[in-house]
Amino acid sequence: MYDGLTRPQCSVLTQLRTGHIGLHAHLHKIQVSPTPNCATCPTPETVNHFLLLCPAYRQQRLKLIIRLGTARLTLRRLLAAKSEHKAVFEFVRDTGRLPRYQL
Repeated sequence: MYDGLTRPQCSVLTQLRTGHIGLHAHLHKIQVSPTPNCATCPTPETVNHFLLLCPAYRQQRLKLIIRLGTARLTLRRLLAAKSEHKAVFEFVRDTGRLPRYQL
């Protein structure tokens, strides 16, 4: 499942799958962020919101769609064991939202 991935890539993938990642919804749950909401949207910043919905990352998402060759993005498709993880890592890197990870 993690063959060919670097340690930081494995870490990000695991955190995206579990939701235990530096997005406001999780940070609020562990009392590190004052709000669970996205900085640009009035909705909780979950993994689903970050990867699939947030309008702030529309350009990065378009690039992801082009790279994957489909506009039918789902969490299951993006984070599945046999998924195109490199496209997801590129999305995460391009958004600049999780700068601590060296992807």
